[in-house]
Amino acid sequence: EDWLFPNLLRWKGAVYFRATCFAIPGVLVSIFLSTMTEYLPALHEKVGIYDLEESVLWSATTAVLLTMVAFRSRMGYSRFWEGTGLLHQMKGEWFDTISNCVTFSIKARKTRPEEVNRFRHTIVRLMSLAHASALEEISGLDSELEPID
Repeated sequence: EDWLFPNLLRWKGAVYFRATCFAIPGVLVSIFLSTMTEYLPALHEKVGIYDLEESVLWSATTAVLLTMVAFRSRMGYSRFWEGTGLLHQMKGEWFDTISNCVTFSIKARKTRPEEVNRFRHTIVRLMSLAHASALEEISGLDSELEPID
């Protein structure tokens, strides 16, 4: 796809800088501990690193990663449903507006039926166009949709 690599490599809105700020202290501690084993071999025994087994380290790393993935998934899921709910609310508000306009024109339909029908068709088309315009705005697509008359 054309959009994949530009979105991965963009700087604005990306989390690269923030992730780097969180990763650098861990890298520095790792480098410090690695170099200190050459100069102070008893450091690992004093700190208690030799007491940890590989399974304990693996379990701790897996638990942290699973917690982060679960949190990110939950946040993305809640944002999706919030956006979907807002879209349905917008659609409902516009439907209520059209319903009110059609209802208020019932009395005038007896005296001027052709004008009322033209008004109803026009207002429904305008709201449909407004809804399509709003959906196009939030879709993020650069293409322009053509209205159907």
